[in-house]
Amino acid sequence: MKITFFGSSHGVPEPNRSCSCALLEVSERKYLIDIGMDPVPELIRRGMTPKDITAVFITHAHGDHTNGLVPFADICSWYFKEADPLIFVPELRIVDALKSWTKITCGGLRESLRFREVHEGALYDDGTVQVTALATRHTENAYAYMIRAEGKRVLFTGDMKGGDGPTADFARFVTEDGIDLAVAECAHFDAMQYLEPLRAHPPKRLCINHYSRRYLESCCRLKSTVEPDIPTLLATDGLEIRL
Repeated sequence: MKITFFGSSHGVPEPNRSCSCALLEVSERKYLIDIGMDPVPELIRRGMTPKDITAVFITHAHGDHTNGLVPFADICSWYFKEADPLIFVPELRIVDALKSWTKITCGGLRESLRFREVHEGALYDDGTVQVTALATRHTENAYAYMIRAEGKRVLFTGDMKGGDGPTADFARFVTEDGIDLAVAECAHFDAMQYLEPLRAHPPKRLCINHYSRRYLESCCRLKSTVEPDIPTLLATDGLEIRL
């Protein structure tokens, strides 16, 4: 299993960090987690195209997690017509918006493109990857994803509620030991709030993602506090993690 961060920034792109998007590769299959920036140029630079994407999982509808869906659906509609990703969106109203936009720009959304609305609980199983959606309190329809593949468990927190996200949402997700990697956001609170739930049920590895500059110092403090017990990385665009 390999995770590559195409975009690791918070709500605003930075000079060297785009908005949220990660590529998950398991065996020969490839999946996108969030699509806040256009992933197509990154895919092509790495010898891939949208035809290689099996599924897309979006955590919530904020633009820094969905803006790349417009060019992705656009180019799948008129050029990469053999692309057949199953796209999970937090609200099906997103599809209506895509239909309106692509009608203006490229003649319309390809009817064969498949969309599903996210619901809490067991969400997806293709025999290679199993995905469970976990509701967060960031917005009315916002989710974290627990991904199981190759005997590993990876948690993508998505965005959580500002203030007490780590002690409320995150603490609900890490209720047992054995998570191989937690990809945890830090755009909405001081990273040191992760300390208590991390100590209660430490993941084998931690990656702080989607962090804003105002909390960068606390991210570094958390890293120095939990290491070496929990090896910790701060995500950057292009970072690859192998499990």
